Amino acid sequence: MKNRWLINIILLVIVLSISLFLALKPPQKKQTKQFEVSAFNLSDFDALKIDFPSRASVVIKKNNEAWDMLEPIKGRADQFSVQKIISIVATSSSEKLPSNDLPKYGLDKPIVKLKLQHKGAEEEFIFGTYNSVTEDQYLLYKNNVYLISGSYSEAASTQPIELIDKSPLSRTEQVKEFDFSRLEQWQPKRLKVSRSNNEWKANEGNSLKQDEMAEWFDMTWVKNPARSVEKYPLDLRIPYKSFDVRTEGGKKITFLRVQESPETQLFRVDEGLLYHFGSDIGFTMMNPPIEQPKK
Repeated sequence: MKNRWLINIILLVIVLSISLFLALKPPQKKQTKQFEVSAFNLSDFDALKIDFPSRASVVIKKNNEAWDMLEPIKGRADQFSVQKIISIVATSSSEKLPSNDLPKYGLDKPIVKLKLQHKGAEEEFIFGTYNSVTEDQYLLYKNNVYLISGSYSEAASTQPIELIDKSPLSRTEQVKEFDFSRLEQWQPKRLKVSRSNNEWKANEGNSLKQDEMAEWFDMTWVKNPARSVEKYPLDLRIPYKSFDVRTEGGKKITFLRVQESPETQLFRVDEGLLYHFGSDIGFTMMNPPIEQPKK
C-alpha cells in the first residue's frame, strides 16, 4: 500500500513537471511564407534607368567593373549606391498579389520606374503607394504585386548629384605621380612625387620618408571622400592655381584649386565637377610630408 502511494506521488510530480514545462515554453512563431521577387543576381546587370513622373531620368551604365552616370549628369557613380538600387532583385515579400487592380496600389500612377538591363533584355520594377498599416510599399514586377520595404524606391529616388562618387580619384586610377610644381608653396622646389610598386620618390632637391608618404596618400587621397560634389560651370579663363595627377595608364588629371578657405574646393577639369573638402584636409592633400635634404 505504501509503495502504491509512493508511485502515485512520483507520477503526479512527473505530470506536474511536464505541465509546467509546456505552460512556460514560449510559443513558436508561425513562419510567414516569403516570395522571392526575382531570381536574378546583382551582378547580372550592366545598365539601369530610373524614370520619374516630373523630373529627368537617371541613366547609369557599367564600364568594366565600375559604374558611370550618363544622364542627367556625366560622372563616376558611387558604386555602393548603385548596388543598393539594384539590390531590389534580391528582396522578398510576404505578399504576392494579382495585378488586376493597379489603382488600388497606386501602380497606375507610379512614383518611380526602375529598369534594369542585362544582355539586351530589360526588367522593369514599378513602385506604387505605401501600405498604411505596415508602411511597406507596393511593387509591380512581372504581373505580380509585392509588398516590400520603401528603402528600395528611396535609394532609386536619390538626387542624381548624390549618386556621383565623392572620391576625387576612382579605384581604377592608380596614381603614378603628383605634380605640385605650379602651386606657389612648391614652385621654388618644383615638387613632384612619384610612386612605383608602393615606393615613393621625390624629384631632385626634395626628400621624403616612405611611411609618412604612405600615410599621407592613404589619408588624403584613398580614404578621403569629399563632403559634397557639384556640377560647376567654372570659368576656365580665370588663372586658378592647379596641379596634375598622372596615372599608371598614362592619364593626366588636372585639378584647379578654386578655394582654400573656409573650405577647400578642387575642380576636376576632365569631369567638370567641383569637390568640396574641409580646409584642413584640403590643405594636406596638396602638401605631402616633404623634408629639406640634409647637407
